[in-house]
Parts: sequence; C-alpha cells; structure tokens
Amino acid sequence: MLRQIASILLLLLLAAPARAERVGVVMSGGGAKGLYHIGVLQALEESGIPIDYVAGTSMGSIIAAMYAAGYSPAEMRRIVSSGVVREWVSGRLDPNRYGSYYRQIGSNPSFVSFRFDLNNPRRKFRAPTSLVSSTQIDMALIDLFTPASAAAGDDFDRLMVPFFCVASDMNSRAPVVLRRGALQEAVRASMSIPLVFRPVTRDSMLLYDGGIFDNFPWQVLDRTFRPDLIVGSICTTGNTPPHEDNSLLDQAFLLAMQQTDYDLPADRSVRIGRAVEVNMLDFDSAEEVMQAGYDDAMEAMPQLLARVRERRLPADVAARREAFRARCPALRFDDYRFEGLAEAPQAYMRDFVQVDRRTPGRQREMPFGELRDNIFAVLSSGDFTMDFPHVRYDSLSGRYRFDARFAIKPTFRLMIGGNISSTAFNQAYLGFSYQTIGHVMHKLGADLYLGPLYTWGTLGGRTDFYMRAPLFVDYSFNFSVSNFRHGAFGRLSRVDNTQQIKTGDLFFSAGAGMPVSRRGCFLVRANAGHVNYHYDSDRHLVDETDHSRFTFFAAKAEIARNTLDKFLYPRRGSDIRLSAVWVAGRDKRRQAQGGPFLLRDTRSWLGARFTWDKYFDLPSCSWFSLGFNVDAVITDHPRFDTESSTLLSMPSYAPIPHARMIYMPDYHSRRFVAGGIMPTFDFTPNFFFRTGFYAMYRARRDFVPEALSEPVDHRMHYIAEASFVYHTAIGPVSLALTKYDLRNWKNMYLTFNFGYPIFAPRGTFY
Repeated sequence: MLRQIASILLLLLLAAPARAERVGVVMSGGGAKGLYHIGVLQALEESGIPIDYVAGTSMGSIIAAMYAAGYSPAEMRRIVSSGVVREWVSGRLDPNRYGSYYRQIGSNPSFVSFRFDLNNPRRKFRAPTSLVSSTQIDMALIDLFTPASAAAGDDFDRLMVPFFCVASDMNSRAPVVLRRGALQEAVRASMSIPLVFRPVTRDSMLLYDGGIFDNFPWQVLDRTFRPDLIVGSICTTGNTPPHEDNSLLDQAFLLAMQQTDYDLPADRSVRIGRAVEVNMLDFDSAEEVMQAGYDDAMEAMPQLLARVRERRLPADVAARREAFRARCPALRFDDYRFEGLAEAPQAYMRDFVQVDRRTPGRQREMPFGELRDNIFAVLSSGDFTMDFPHVRYDSLSGRYRFDARFAIKPTFRLMIGGNISSTAFNQAYLGFSYQTIGHVMHKLGADLYLGPLYTWGTLGGRTDFYMRAPLFVDYSFNFSVSNFRHGAFGRLSRVDNTQQIKTGDLFFSAGAGMPVSRRGCFLVRANAGHVNYHYDSDRHLVDETDHSRFTFFAAKAEIARNTLDKFLYPRRGSDIRLSAVWVAGRDKRRQAQGGPFLLRDTRSWLGARFTWDKYFDLPSCSWFSLGFNVDAVITDHPRFDTESSTLLSMPSYAPIPHARMIYMPDYHSRRFVAGGIMPTFDFTPNFFFRTGFYAMYRARRDFVPEALSEPVDHRMHYIAEASFVYHTAIGPVSLALTKYDLRNWKNMYLTFNFGYPIFAPRGTFY
C-alpha cells in the first residue's frame, strides 16, 4: 500500500509544472526607451522575484550594470528624475556649473564657429567625429561603476549580481561579449551609438553600440549563465525598418542595426515589453517611461509568481546590496597621467586641473568630484578634447589612477554671427582668433561688428597663466561709431524722449584679472584714448552738428560674480557687480561751422556703481518665475563745455537692449538709483513671455537741456516692456513692445530681433 502511494506521489510530482530556481533578466537597447527597464526591475524586487543574473545592450547594459553594481531601482529612478541624465547626453558642459567666469570675460556670442588647423596642411579643417561630446557621460560612468569594478576585481561575475553586456566590433563585423575588465569601459562601449558618440578602442577592436548586431542578448545569457527562467524586458518594437516619423538619429541607428532574435523560449521565459514611443535621446518623458515598465511588469506578475518558487524579501536584497557596496573603495585619486600633449601644454593642463602639490614630484590627492569639476573647467573653454579616461584601482595604496588622452583643438577659429532686426539696428559679426597653448595660453584675435548705424571692432590678445592662482592679462585696441541720427528704431507713436546724436570711441585698453571663486572675478583695467560727440548745437540753429572731443585716461577696479544661464535674455542665475572708476582728461569743442577745437579744459571725476540682475524660479510653480534689477551710480561728474556733451559723458540707466539702441537724455545722470521687476511666464524651457517694469530716480540737474520739448527737469522716469523670447540653438528670437515714461502715450516702440544686439564697451566705463 505504501509503495502504491509513493508511486502516485512521484507521478503527480513529475506531472506538475517545473518551478524555476535561478532567474536571469535580459534588457534590450533603445536609448531613452531603455529607462523602461528600471520600472521592470522595481516591480520584480517589490514582488520578491529573485534576480540572479542581468545582461543588456546599449541602454539595457547601463541599467543592468547599475543593478549589478548595487544600485537599487529606487536609486536609479531618483538619478534619472533629477535631470542629470539629460545633462549627460546633451554633450554640453554647463559654463555656469563648470566654467570659470574669469575665462569667459570677453567671449563673443557667435551663431556658428569653424576651427582650422594651420599647422597641419593635410587637415586644415576638422569636421566633428560625433554629434554629441561624450565627455560628461564618460565621467558619469566612471563615477557610477568604477568602485564596483574595483570591488569585483574587474570580474563581472563577482559583482553583486553576475553581469555581461554586448558591444559591436566594427573591425571584425561581429558582436563582442564583455565579461571582464573595467565595468565603466564595457558599458561605454555597449552604448556607443554610431554618429552620436565616439567609439571605444579596446585591444585591436573598435567598439560601437551592441545593438548593431544583438540588441537583445538573451541567447548569450542562456549559454553563459544557464538560468532556469529568462525574464526579457523589451522596450522597442523589434526588427522594424526606419520610418519617416523617426528622428534623424533613430533612422540612422535603425539602418545600421542587423536582425535581432526577440523570440524567447516559451517553456522557460516571461516576456515583458512594449514599443515605447520616445526618441532615442529624449529623456524628458523619463517618469512616464519608467512607470510603463513598472505597470507592464506588474501585469505579468501572476505568470512570474506561478513559475518561480523562491521569494526574496526586499529587506534581504537591500542587505545584500549594502554588503557589496561596503566593499567598494571610495573614488579618490593620487596619480594622474595626461597623455597626448607636448610637455608645455601638459604642464598647462596639470596646473589648471591642480593635480600637483607644491612639493616637486608629489601629486595631490583629491576625490572624484573635485577632479571631474577641475577637468570640466578646462574643457568647457572649448580648447581641449579628452578621450575616454582609463581608471585603475591600486589595492596597495587604496587610491585610483587616472589616465586620459587629451588633444588641443585646431588653433585658428572663425566666428560668424550678428543681429537681424525690424529696426535699423542690424549687425553682422565676424571674428577671428589664433591661440597657442604652452606653459601659458596666448590668444590673439579680432572682432568686427558691422551695421548701418552701429559699428565697432576690437583687435587684441589675452594671456592665461597659473602662478599661485590662475591669472590673466589682456590688451586691445577698440573703436566704435554709433550714428543715432537716422532710423525709427521701432517707434509706434510720436516720440519726444530721444535726440539724434553720433558718437565715436577710439581707445587702448589693458587689464588683468583673477578668480575669487568659480563664478567670481576681480578685475582691474586701464583705458586711454578719446571719445567724440556730435550733437545738435545748443547755441546755433544750423544743419551741421557741434563736435566735442574728450581725450582721457581711465582706470577701473571691479569685483563681479556671474551665474546667468544666457548671455542675453537669461532665465536663471544672477549677475552682481561692484566697481569704482577714476577718469581724467581734456574737454575740447568746435562749433558746427568748423574750425579748430576751442577750449581745452581739464575734467576729472570719481565714481562707483553697483548692479545686480537676478532671475529665479518660484517654489511649486513650474510656469512662473521672477527677476529683478538693481542699478545705483554715484559720481562727481563735472559739467563739460556744453550741456549735450555733459549728458553724453554721464552714466546712463539702460536695463533692456532697446534702451541702448537710442539716446535718451532723461536716463543720463551723474547720480541715480534704479530698479525693476521682471515677471516671466514659461511656455517651454526655451520659450517664455517676460514683462518688465523699471523705475529710475536721478539727481537734480543744474541745467535743463534746451532741446527737450518740455523744459522741465523730471527726476523720476519709467520703462515698461513686454516681450516674447525664444532661445534657438544659435541665438535668441525676441519680439518686444517697449514704453518709456508714464506721462503720455508717446515713446512706444515695437522691435523684433533675431540674434545678439551687441554694444561696444565705453572707454570711460560708465
């Protein structure tokens, strides 16, 4: 009887469906679509499904490697939701975060620029080798994966969860399975999308994105780890041809891809997937994509629970994760090797990255964050490139070594830009620069802004070097001519706040500066030259203009801090400046009838100015932000020989670009305090509607210009403006309605600008 019962139980056991013991999760590539896998992993962990092996291609390799390196799905979601991934793949180093402000002084906002290598006649012009600079994502992968790779001894089977990824060797035209070596390099190779990112070289292989030959490596997972159950996470439609609705990058990648087997074995697999509808580099919908993965995995959970016997409590997984991460050595460096540069530029790089101690032969220890920021500060200038760095752990010292190959970009640069306006304020910009990098950086250049009413240019140079701290000196010859005697400048109504004048500056300038913080700078400057003022005669009713000339020497000391996100029409950040000036010179005048200059009186004055522009978001409000402007000037500016030349040489309040396109005597004063508030309504990150309300209170004058239609000394003045602004990839587009003063409906202007209306610096500063 007992034998019969045992036989029946054995038959029932054999007839029952098999229960899986070991589970492998394989994840497809797909760019931003691959964030789907994070939601899948989160659902598996929460439901107690064991994850014994992980593998992936491209974005699937990043998510799988993060899980294998000890990152929880919740941590992955926080990283993605913070927006840093969007920054990593942008290819742009944020100058406010990484660049030093003192190195950006004097930069010009061109539409496009071209670099030429004059030292290599065979490659005078160098086209970019990829659409997106991978520098940010390279350093991010080092930060994410290097400690885990060190803990595992560069053996991916010894990670928290065994892992591999697939790349494509374009030399042998075959897929490559990566299971050993630096984890960060393997992941970087697997995600090297053709045209988008530069490939990774390893031994004799040129490695591109693994999706070219195997976008879903479930068969490799099956052969390598032999799991009892395969969970496939798929975020694409599979083997689909490019479609006209695909983005340019998606079309290019789909054309390069070979056929991939997405058909999992039905008897020992569970498929979780959907065709995620986002473009390859579109990370704006990250939350929705991750949630889609979570929802699809939960829908498949009954099937998974029926096939998996073991349950792993989230607390047990968390304990295992913490135990592995406790073995990961902190990412601290004390050995730096910069290759690819000659001795002099290498010394320049080491100085600015600050890797050497004051003691010769010793290198300074620093954490990864400081090293990354120092390298980015140098690279953000656009003069260097860096290949994927190699980072190795020294178990004896407990520190890491950083090896990177740098290159200097071509030395000659051509820049083109300007401004297209509905008014007479059109400009064309042409710039040239040539630089050499040795122990110091020398740059020579010329900038020319040509327009029918406003023309200016500069010819000069700059030298950056590192002593006990970074320091720069510059020198230039400057000229400008502004002819505001013709042109409507967008006026919609009769205007009575402007005068027709012509001015011209011609001066030499020399300055020196040094940083006081990453975005702060102390600057001293000296100018010498003369400024010409042509204006309607105060004393004679003639067609020609009087002409005053002020020959001067001026000195200025300034401390400034700038974190604005845009050069023109900023949306976030601040610009705060405090300066003092001393100006001395000789005032000369000749009348409209011509003849020699009359009088040669000496004029001198001292002055100080404080300005602050700030733009900021409001808490819990994504569509509305504020900005404010403060401007205060105090000088003992003397009277010149004529009222007009006195006003023209005084400081002015011009908080908006249009106020600098016209000459308004009311807004010139030796002393004033002014301010404004700028409410902004955001439609998209690059498109907003901004309003501005500004007020100025100035000192009483001891004269009233006779040219004014109302011979009354109004001391309070106002500006109101409403503008639509859209920031394109090459420059801003704006449509602005501007109103000056409130006493009548005159003085109203409508202006359209595309590009950068640029104004020359004043020789007398302000």
